[in-house]
Amino acid sequence: MRKLNIKTSIVFIAIGMLLFLGCKKTDLLSNTDKDYEYLPQDVEQSCVVTDAEFKTWFKGGTVTENGLVEPANSVTFPHNNNCDFYKWSEQMFLWITSPTSSGSYKSGGTVMESPVFYNVSAADKNGNRVLTPHAPNTIMSAVGNIEQTGPNRLPIVFDKSGKMFEVEPQEKNEAVKDAANKSVVVGKIIANANGLHSFVDTKGKAISGPKAIIAGKVHPENIVQEFKQGNKIILLDSKGNIIDTEQGQAGSSGALVASNNSLVYYITMVNDVYAYFLTGIKDKTLKAKEFPTTAAARDSILAYAKLKGFAPPPDPDALAMELKTSWVEAKDLPNAETYITIKAKIPVYDKTDPKLWKLTDKTTVTTLALVGMHVVGSVAGHPEMIWATFEHLKNAPNTAYSYTDVNGKVKQVKGDTGKGWLFNDNANDTVGGQNIQNMTVVNDTLNTDVIKIVNPALNSSKVRRIMAWGVASDTIPNAEDKTPANSNSEIISINNAVRKMLVGNDIRKNYLLIGATWTSGGVVPNGYSYPYNGTPPTPGNAIGTGRLANTTMETFFQAPSSNAVASSGTNAVTSCLYCHGYSLDPRTKNGISHIFSDIRALPTNMKNLPKLK
Repeated sequence: MRKLNIKTSIVFIAIGMLLFLGCKKTDLLSNTDKDYEYLPQDVEQSCVVTDAEFKTWFKGGTVTENGLVEPANSVTFPHNNNCDFYKWSEQMFLWITSPTSSGSYKSGGTVMESPVFYNVSAADKNGNRVLTPHAPNTIMSAVGNIEQTGPNRLPIVFDKSGKMFEVEPQEKNEAVKDAANKSVVVGKIIANANGLHSFVDTKGKAISGPKAIIAGKVHPENIVQEFKQGNKIILLDSKGNIIDTEQGQAGSSGALVASNNSLVYYITMVNDVYAYFLTGIKDKTLKAKEFPTTAAARDSILAYAKLKGFAPPPDPDALAMELKTSWVEAKDLPNAETYITIKAKIPVYDKTDPKLWKLTDKTTVTTLALVGMHVVGSVAGHPEMIWATFEHLKNAPNTAYSYTDVNGKVKQVKGDTGKGWLFNDNANDTVGGQNIQNMTVVNDTLNTDVIKIVNPALNSSKVRRIMAWGVASDTIPNAEDKTPANSNSEIISINNAVRKMLVGNDIRKNYLLIGATWTSGGVVPNGYSYPYNGTPPTPGNAIGTGRLANTTMETFFQAPSSNAVASSGTNAVTSCLYCHGYSLDPRTKNGISHIFSDIRALPTNMKNLPKLK
């Protein structure tokens, strides 16, 4: 190749600079080399990682392209400020997604594919789940929907103001309380010409002032009772209000389709420390009542693993970790080279009826591309765990947000527009019609999952991230960040720092930390986000980015980016720690982990499991 002379080089550089300065933000999305410019680059450096510290994250102390990152030390986690939590989240994500083919992992893929992690099965008809150990060259299994439940493990719906409710399904001979506070069995529900509903008892007499009888114990004010009248579902709360919801079917889970026509698939995993801890708790050898956070707790798990003949964890200081991951088929995927991929088994649906996809007993092996991940882990001082979430940068457009620049000035970023988003065909439509559930996962009469499609001409690819970096637009996110702009700046600056220090074409540059949440002082989550109170008044203790949602996992459960109705408790039901909380004891069914109580213990005879070197 001929060398360019100096004059020619200067011309090319000048042209390149003009082209760059003329680019719009959405144009940069199509340029992999400049993808980091999608984030504001003049942001206040309120959360950064130094070059020296970043090098220590990598095995061998040198930053290498797609190199192996060590897990964060959760036993010595400092928890001095918000940035400590965000750095822990970033390091854990880089570790989990590190490619590895040697050493203690020997997976031939990423760390999450190695024997360090176990797959968690979907619940069977009895609600039981099992752990499947990862072994080299084995194929993981994914499912076509993710369970969305509230703190009482009940299905979730939102009313038209954005408030979230849990739904208690209708039972035979369902009763309500009348105006005299007596229990009366409902015979039927009648709607008049104005659409108002009347509850009638089994003798045909109208029930005066009917109110739902709620069984759930956690936030019963946010639970509604389901009543079915023909094809219509009526939702009644404990005060006698009929709740008008956005969703066509109460208590349903949504399925999501990407622009390449792939269904979104999900895999839940836990690490070896979590699996051994769970098994020790369930055989009553371990007596702990919260997830491990100390060296002593770690050592008790290691001693238990040795006693039972389990393979010793290569990274015990990572403590207990739970992952929820989301994937799409890599086939026909734009910019496929920017995604972390795995081979996995996915379910096959019979799509003969375009409005009703039926799950078959067949599976097929395909290449899946990672689009989202919840990283959850216990750390020193925080048995409630850190709840962090990551997304591929081309998933969905952001709603408008603010940040603080290097001069302390608050700047506004307009909502993203344009095309090229995986879950939004045309982001220019910024008003209305966003995050509408078009596909519903239900059980048919044979107890088989089916996907009902409202309109076959549409898919679910009109998604928008309502709260760009996990906080509402008009709230005080936490004691350290007095404005949303301050909080957003922390997340943006840590993303910028990490992505700039990853070298070459490291594939992990294409993923963004959306935020992380935890509780102040590591106390039991009470369901409310700082600083607002719920009903009855209870100070919120979920901090960090306490309004967090992942567009691939909480797609249809994103509340408005406003706390204008905080006094009614609406804001309290949009935190990860609204659904995951109320008890630090993992054995509690409605406690921190929604899967812990359902998972069966590992077999004590571990001869058939892979041994780590």
